[in-house]
Amino acid sequence: MEAIFPFFNEDHFSGVPSGRAHRPYKQFEAAIDRAIGKQIRSDGACGVALWSSLANVQWHGPDGEVVSYSFRCAGDLVAWVREEGDYMDWYCSGPLAAVAPWIGQALAAEGWSWTVVA
Repeated sequence: MEAIFPFFNEDHFSGVPSGRAHRPYKQFEAAIDRAIGKQIRSDGACGVALWSSLANVQWHGPDGEVVSYSFRCAGDLVAWVREEGDYMDWYCSGPLAAVAPWIGQALAAEGWSWTVVA
């Protein structure tokens, strides 16, 4: 049976790599989960600290990547790491641009540094 929309046919995508093979957000989020995920999942106060470490902060990766999060996306990331709820559970849950030393140190070990967004 032929597809109604030929661009949905898997043959059109066979062997085609993603144009976004190097995604800094994926790298950063994987680093967060590796470095501090267990703490974030075990203590809600750590989730607040993560939100504060994302809001109005730019993170710089080991290969020059730069990631930053809106307040909502910061909340989404906390919910994802904790594996529960959604962005509203964490939205504006702490002070802006307040990177907890333990978060800064853990992510520095993963190659990430930070600056406050002006």
